Amino acid sequence: MLKTKLKNVKGITLIALVITIIVLLILAGVSIAMLTGENGILTQAQKAKMETENVAKQEEQDLAKLEAMINGEDIIITPVDDDNPGQLEQEGTDTLVINSIEDLVFFSYDVTTNGTTYEEKTVKLGTNLDFSSDKSYVDPDRTDFDKYGYTGQLKQALTSGTGFNPIGSQDLANSFYGTFDGDNKVICSLYENIKKDDVVRAGLFVTTYGEIRNLGLVNVNITAIAQGENSASVGGIARASYNNIYNCYVTGSINVTGSSWMPVGGLCGVMQEEANIENCYNLASIKATNVKEDLGDADIGCGGIVGQGTVNINKCYNRGRIEVDGGNNQILVGGIIGSLVDSGTTRTIKNCYNNAEIEGKSKTAYQMHLGGIVGRLTTANVLNCYNAGDILGNEEKSDGYNIGGIIGTQRANTILNNLFNVGKVINEENNGNLRIGGVVGNTVEDDTNISLNSIYNIGVINIKNQNSTNNVGSIMGIRNSTGILNNCYYLTGTYSTGVGSGSSTGVTEWDSFDEFPSMLSVVNGDGVFKEDTKGINNGYPILEWQ
Repeated sequence: MLKTKLKNVKGITLIALVITIIVLLILAGVSIAMLTGENGILTQAQKAKMETENVAKQEEQDLAKLEAMINGEDIIITPVDDDNPGQLEQEGTDTLVINSIEDLVFFSYDVTTNGTTYEEKTVKLGTNLDFSSDKSYVDPDRTDFDKYGYTGQLKQALTSGTGFNPIGSQDLANSFYGTFDGDNKVICSLYENIKKDDVVRAGLFVTTYGEIRNLGLVNVNITAIAQGENSASVGGIARASYNNIYNCYVTGSINVTGSSWMPVGGLCGVMQEEANIENCYNLASIKATNVKEDLGDADIGCGGIVGQGTVNINKCYNRGRIEVDGGNNQILVGGIIGSLVDSGTTRTIKNCYNNAEIEGKSKTAYQMHLGGIVGRLTTANVLNCYNAGDILGNEEKSDGYNIGGIIGTQRANTILNNLFNVGKVINEENNGNLRIGGVVGNTVEDDTNISLNSIYNIGVINIKNQNSTNNVGSIMGIRNSTGILNNCYYLTGTYSTGVGSGSSTGVTEWDSFDEFPSMLSVVNGDGVFKEDTKGINNGYPILEWQ
């Protein structure tokens, strides 16, 4: 009996063990399936990673396609296919499509005059459009668009006289609030010629509270002249934006004249709020002139990407020449942004470059701020950037001449890391105070944090008129703040000293190019630059999508 019971116990124990093993195998299988199955955690995580990488690659490919169009060879204008010109076609629930110039004209009128905001809607380009090509019109000779503000033949009205009426207005109720998606297409030959004794606002958009993306403006021709005591504000994409701009570019020319506040940018004149601009570039030449005879209240904020504002800028570049004449008033000019304004929140400019000449002029005693990347900087960081364009200053008499290969004037709460300047800094005429640096012209003491780290200059500083009031250095012109300088290097022969006025602690002179790291290794902190193997940027680093 005892043996029988033991056998039974052993049998039960063995069965329990087998059942336990089976259960554990099942649970293990379920766990493995949860991790690696089609809907498993690891599988889904891998899919998410791949999707993110694919989106990033697609964005780079899209922007590369846009950039490939800049010389015009790859821009194909085909006859439009639009059964309802002057009426946007519906695509799905929330998307409307512009298929002709007539549609674009209607869209502008619908926002500006009718007050249609297109909030929560996407408006996109269905094809490449060219204002100067008959192919982009259903009927270029039509004369029935008077109510939209065009008398006579439509094409002639849009390419002469005052040209295209910008989309939207200054009013909140008559501005665009949706998403404008160029869908990697272009608008060519945008022409605006606005001259009046009033405030002038010009660009494709006047004011937008919606996002703009994937759009190229090729060969723009914008002239804005504000007569009397009036301001002129211009941007190729938008005069003012309160939202993001992604994957956009502008080529052509922008000319602005006024006698009051003048924000001018290749892409956007003013960017405010929590706006971001990313993967954008400017090839348009920019000229801004202030004709006000009196001193004060007529600043020009001008940049290759943005004129001025509170904005984050990432992976952008400028290769359009900038010329600004402030007359008797202050100018703030940068290859990327003219003036980055203090908003109480730290902004960042990173992974950007300028490879175009910047020239600033002024007549009498007022301040000038010129920088290859930023004219005047407050409460912001500038990271992983370089300048290869020459900076030219010409001022008859100056109360404050601030010019830097990277930044003209650096104010409160700013951090500068991984910056490289190779552009020349040239002072052609000056009878006042000079604050000139190969990297930073002037730092303003504000009892706040200012620091520079990993800074390099091999650009020569050439000053025509030397005097005892000059504050000139190959890294920094005048160091008023108690901020920290670390690992700042300049090449012998660029200027006689590293810091013109103030402590030179942290600044080192090197007498050979061989001692300098490559520009690519300095600015590629985020891994978004690459070598210019195509020879499209004079051998200087280019962004990954170029």
